[in-house]
Amino acid sequence: MAELALRLAGIEKPAFYQFHPVRGFSHRPGSKGLWNQEGHGWVSINKAGFRDSNHAALPPKGVLRVAVLGDSFSEAFQVNQNQTWWTQLQKHVNNNPDCTLISNYPKGVEVFNFGVGAYGTGQQLLTWRTDVRQSKPKLVLLAVFLGNDINDNTPAARNDRPVFYLDQNGELQINNDFRQSPASIFRNSLPGRSLNWFVEHSRLAQLLNEAKNRSANPTESNARSYQNGPPKVAPASPSGWALTEALIKQLNTEVTANRAKLVVVSLSSPEQVWPRRNQRPSQLFAKEKRLAALLQPLEISYMALAPAMQQQADQKGLILHGFGKAQGIGHWNINGHQLAATVLAQQICTDKQLIK
Repeated sequence: MAELALRLAGIEKPAFYQFHPVRGFSHRPGSKGLWNQEGHGWVSINKAGFRDSNHAALPPKGVLRVAVLGDSFSEAFQVNQNQTWWTQLQKHVNNNPDCTLISNYPKGVEVFNFGVGAYGTGQQLLTWRTDVRQSKPKLVLLAVFLGNDINDNTPAARNDRPVFYLDQNGELQINNDFRQSPASIFRNSLPGRSLNWFVEHSRLAQLLNEAKNRSANPTESNARSYQNGPPKVAPASPSGWALTEALIKQLNTEVTANRAKLVVVSLSSPEQVWPRRNQRPSQLFAKEKRLAALLQPLEISYMALAPAMQQQADQKGLILHGFGKAQGIGHWNINGHQLAATVLAQQICTDKQLIK
């Protein structure tokens, strides 16, 4: 009766994530529903297990295929798919007749999204290996959120994902002990797989699963707004920077071997585009400068969006992060996605070195 009542009322809380033996967790292929934990976005996961439409296995002739690797800013559950920065980027590029990026591609650009929430650069490297390279992109955009990505890359024991680290010789290594964690063992057991099936097919099971997740991961109070000042950002660890460099270097090697080009794109953090300028901390773009210095000797193209986004947001009076009463905090809202797409399209369309 409860199941029938939930279905008649149209209430569902789809589980968008599942266990993944290589990446720790991934999106659940075919899941769809409304995301309302922050913002309100209709989410649909494609058959490959990513927040995007379905695409052909190989790029059509005359099309430049671009793959996006990223975290929750690229997953972008907070807005509808047509409002995401990567969907709008495709439209901006294809509608620009002077864009040098597609000068040799008469059918324009096709952007694939492979962003998954909470992924660090290590899981993005693994996503490249398991899914992205098979789609044969010519350009790979690594969307870096400097607000937490460096710390996410800091080696630490985790029971939900693989952990990369540097050995005594400075070589990149991976620890897959998460596969032996109690949670992983349960998910692969008959009871765990049965529970997974119920969550996929039962509205009641979805509601109970949602309650469990909210209890384990309480969200920040919406009572806070930009009037209280920007959130404090933890300093990035030296080991996180060292591992980030090694991971990007390895990703670049593999992307180049696949006859594609890697471009690192850093996004904006809330404090960088904070609505009240006098409340912004000093040295807002120190991490961008350090990342640029790290990438230069590797000869990896780098595009920092935050400086241009800050300038345009100030000129137009835009709030780019946050929803409702939590203005300025959290992920990009519609304004943030729109401006990011505009700024990035301008940068990649005028960079003659991207596609030679």
